[in-house]
Amino acid sequence: MRQVVEFASLFAGRTDAYGSEHGGCVRKPLTLATFHRHLSGVEPIGVYPMRPAGGDEAVVKWGCTDIDVEDLGMAKRLRDMLEFMEITPHLERSRSKGYHVWVFAEDWVPAADMRRTLLVAHERAQVPIVEVNPKAESFTGMKEKLGNYVRCPYP
Repeated sequence: MRQVVEFASLFAGRTDAYGSEHGGCVRKPLTLATFHRHLSGVEPIGVYPMRPAGGDEAVVKWGCTDIDVEDLGMAKRLRDMLEFMEITPHLERSRSKGYHVWVFAEDWVPAADMRRTLLVAHERAQVPIVEVNPKAESFTGMKEKLGNYVRCPYP
């Protein structure tokens, strides 16, 4: 159970909804039991990283970027740039193709800061931007104010 608690803490986000394996929003609480089912391979989930911070502002505890090509060198360039920026990145092989680069914050930070930091790292490392999460900087203009979810890594 300790691993489930640590995983849930690492991938903290909204607690009132989560993403399904098939691309939909599940309007149920995201609980430790949900994370346990994910880690057990029973129910793969995604987490909505952005939480409300007042008005349309949003905060996150993590961000990630998707390098959607089979180019480990590109992923390493982005990782190295983030390290140069004094940010600890984590590289993961994606399920389909390519790589994910994850960044975790100690505390909640503005979603705009996380997104812009990842975009700057891409630009400086000369790595094409395919998908950077969170995909928005705030909830401005969002009908349901959820943002996007990101599939969690598998055990």
